[in-house]
Amino acid sequence: MRTIRVAVAGLGAVGRETVRLLRSNRGRFARRLGASIELAAVCDRQSRREARALGLPASVALFNDPAELARRDDLDIIVELLGGFAAPRRLALTALNAGRHVVTANKRLISRSWPQLQAAASRSGARLRFEGSVAGGIPLLQALDTSFAANRIESVYGILNGTTNYILSAMERGLSAASALASAQRLGFAEKDPRLDISGRDTAQKISVLAALLTGAALPEDRIAREGIERVEAEDVSFARSTLGRTPRLIGTLRLQWGSPVRAEASVFPTLVPLDHPLAAVRGEYNAVLVNTSSADDLMFYGKGAGAGPTASAVVGDVFSLARDLVGKIPARPARALSVESLPVERSVSSFYLRLSARDKPGVLAAAASALAREGISIATIHQSGKRRGGGVPVILTTHPSSSGAFMRARRRIAALAQVGRAATVMRML
Repeated sequence: MRTIRVAVAGLGAVGRETVRLLRSNRGRFARRLGASIELAAVCDRQSRREARALGLPASVALFNDPAELARRDDLDIIVELLGGFAAPRRLALTALNAGRHVVTANKRLISRSWPQLQAAASRSGARLRFEGSVAGGIPLLQALDTSFAANRIESVYGILNGTTNYILSAMERGLSAASALASAQRLGFAEKDPRLDISGRDTAQKISVLAALLTGAALPEDRIAREGIERVEAEDVSFARSTLGRTPRLIGTLRLQWGSPVRAEASVFPTLVPLDHPLAAVRGEYNAVLVNTSSADDLMFYGKGAGAGPTASAVVGDVFSLARDLVGKIPARPARALSVESLPVERSVSSFYLRLSARDKPGVLAAAASALAREGISIATIHQSGKRRGGGVPVILTTHPSSSGAFMRARRRIAALAQVGRAATVMRML
């Protein structure tokens, strides 16, 4: 029976669970593959301590240095779960250049180094798998890559960050933004420094990974239009539900217009979705992704988007898939990057929600309406609260559909008005 030798680099929560799943499922894997998947090595700064805690046998080689692990020539698959960027990049490139297959859950690595990783894999014939980098345990990338082979993927959009979704869900229950974040941190859904999540950067990196998978080309996160949920407050959530019949979600979107070149529109924005929309029912730390295809129409993928268990499940799924290809002697597919043109977000069309703080003086609403009218934007609804806040009165406007570029120009004009505070909350309306 053939043996597929696997190394796991990084024994944090996901790494430890990956090791546990690999070892506890050896019999099942052998029955399905007709080959053995063997944990041959682990790498961690505290590899001896972690090995003892995991009960690893003496046959598992221990490494403290990822570079040393990458130089081993008796490994088939290296699982990269180190965290960060520089060390994972060195490990992945070294392994791929040496012909070692690599599995990673590092979305930052894929987003920032896609061309280099693909070039290394192409030169050596190695494979790179990264299911765990997007949507945790949801088998989204596998479906996009193979299950929809007879389809064009027209769009992929949805909730790709469990931290922000937990926060917004808690705000639906009446918590303030600060209290919702504190609750997420207590439960381990948010990091001590949550900026990567609440700024939308985490979601942008995942959209970048999806673009790389679908087009073979790099779409770096800094080319993805992005706003986070920093300015969404409890009053926005309450008003949206009670008056507009909507609720906010942080939505990452990738739309593809297939041609030569492929035109890609990518964005991450806080978005008000109708209460009867499937994404409105997705609460807590869960993710949900809607995929629009040319033949299978619309599909929805739902599940936990983070956590040691879901992510390790995706990682081990990649290991099993790679092992199956190796046992079956399936050749690696040649990498092919399509020509991709990024569409400016200014062209996208949406209705908008705008909450601003205005001085309680005559003419303020007329001035704001005039700024919108100058860009050809018509107001759908307007609501002025009698409640004073910080010296101003909250004013909430919604618009009819307009281009994003026109709305942002009007927004800047409104922010420049002397009677209006500069901090405004803006959300798209799905």
